[in-house]
Amino acid sequence: MHPSLGEFTPISSEDIGDGWTKHTFDPDGGNGPICIAGTPFSAYTKEGSARELMILLQGGGACWQNFYFCNILAEDQALPPPPVGVWGTGFDTGTEIIPNPVGDYSVLYMPYCDGSVFAGDNDVVDASFPFGPVRFHRGLRNLSAGIDLAKATFPRARRILVTGSSAGGVGAAGFAPFLTRFAFGNFRKLSVFNDAGPVAINLSDVAGIAARAADWDFGKFNPASCTECDVFGQATAIIDWRLENDSTIFEAFYETDADFTNRFFLMVPTQAQYRDLIVTEHGKLNAKYPFRYKRFIVSGDGSHTALQSNLLYLQEANGTPLDVWLHDFLRRSHHWKDIVEDFVPL
Repeated sequence: MHPSLGEFTPISSEDIGDGWTKHTFDPDGGNGPICIAGTPFSAYTKEGSARELMILLQGGGACWQNFYFCNILAEDQALPPPPVGVWGTGFDTGTEIIPNPVGDYSVLYMPYCDGSVFAGDNDVVDASFPFGPVRFHRGLRNLSAGIDLAKATFPRARRILVTGSSAGGVGAAGFAPFLTRFAFGNFRKLSVFNDAGPVAINLSDVAGIAARAADWDFGKFNPASCTECDVFGQATAIIDWRLENDSTIFEAFYETDADFTNRFFLMVPTQAQYRDLIVTEHGKLNAKYPFRYKRFIVSGDGSHTALQSNLLYLQEANGTPLDVWLHDFLRRSHHWKDIVEDFVPL
């Protein structure tokens, strides 16, 4: 268990309207939950069903040495959000209202401001960083504080969805499910929905891989028995280990095969190369765990993320709407299927 789990509680909680409560933590000079530039980290809760809980990790790029493309302040991702995607009650097609598959869930929402995809635990002195002399990559500390808050606020949750978009998707598919198990126990129905967090990496980007491993220092949290977990190897190994060791968890991966944003961060120039990366690496997981790990991969599309926009209802793959696929996934229905569209050039 990470030493910060069970360690932090908010120093203030404020009703911000529309059912949302903002919880702010003490950064404690970098020893507590903290954003990359040293500013406070906050998380948000909203009460819904006592038995159903969505833990959502926001996205916003990534930062490492001489590569500064990440959200800096938690306040830049403050709530309440616009009522679209998972934040709305549903979608009006003009002829019917499509219900939100998670519209009744209680929510823990975590802004992203650590630059390390909710995985890091390291401070880096960096004179080049434009927002301060030190980068506080405390993503796992922020994540631990948020999940502790979820357990304290919604202790009766029996069906838990861990999800996130982009960098938040990487965090949701990385350490977040483990911390959720530690906090809530093994007898909860736990599902993971990764909204366009690639997890699979371009192994030819040697410099970027080395910089992330050094700056974020996340490798120390990999399970000792995960022999394939290598900070210089494919990051999907942690998903493989979890599925092998947690026989009741179900996981889902959504992505487009020309995703411009992820191709930029992973240094993948073409759609064909990116498609080969995600289809191959996530395909290995589906092949090994065909009933518990499935993909929804759209071809000929360069958009990035869908969960927090109306693409949740408008996106389709091989004729299946994404919202229907998500509903079937959460219900663990026999209708839930692995979908990879045939290649369509962008």
